[in-house]
Amino acid sequence: MFNEMLNGLRSRFHRRFRFLLWPAAPLDERASLWRWEQISKPADRKSRFPFRMMRYWWTLCALQDEARYLGPPITIVDVGSGKGILRKYAGKSVQARWVGLDMKVDRAMLAEAGYDDLHACDFDQPLPVADSSADVVVFLHVLEHVPRPAFTLSELTRILRPGGVLLAGSPVAPQWIAQMREWLFRRQLRQGKRKSGEHIHCFWPGRWSEMVRAEGLSLEMLTGAYLLRRAGNPLENTQWWLRLNQLWGALFPSLGGEIYLMARKTLSSPSPRGQ
Repeated sequence: MFNEMLNGLRSRFHRRFRFLLWPAAPLDERASLWRWEQISKPADRKSRFPFRMMRYWWTLCALQDEARYLGPPITIVDVGSGKGILRKYAGKSVQARWVGLDMKVDRAMLAEAGYDDLHACDFDQPLPVADSSADVVVFLHVLEHVPRPAFTLSELTRILRPGGVLLAGSPVAPQWIAQMREWLFRRQLRQGKRKSGEHIHCFWPGRWSEMVRAEGLSLEMLTGAYLLRRAGNPLENTQWWLRLNQLWGALFPSLGGEIYLMARKTLSSPSPRGQ
């Protein structure tokens, strides 16, 4: 019984607080390389630990963990690859085959970023990726834009191999606020005041948990990101402020600005590839 309690506590700790254990150095190092290129607000370019880049740092740390577990190379499907920010951010730190999917694809730019394969596709239709072909599916800040979140999530699950992992993120709010915003978004969409492709859905931790479990995915991590994000905040030059914000997000994920989650496609006897 003691071992079961210990394992349960360990599981709950990793689900909420594993993010706190990841090294902050890559955020500082990669932000210094990127200040001139991709951060949208000039004030952020002065920060050592810019919270605006936290989603890419979180994803990179998760990818590195997964690559160590599986053994390289892994296949990563980046759903909503955009300008290739994540691929550029990861650089050569993860040995992988990268597949980029988006509504519109600039093939020259994304090939230069380092993608091995590219597909232009509609996320409200079946994805042009084979069943059980991805070790990792990355899905950052896309689900709030799609018409049918449950359908899109089912497609992401389909392309994951058994034992593969989904890394996802979105804006987050307490349930009542999220539901009120989504009602307003839908009303604006009907009235023509909001365009298709803009934010039309809102999420809270419970909604994400229910959706991934409905697809048979095992939730391994769910955490908020930060208490306060403001371009040019001098506190974003300090590691203690970064960790304090992470702790806030872990304790109060619905108030964490953004939510990040890791969910694994279950199988009867999970093991690294080749074992």
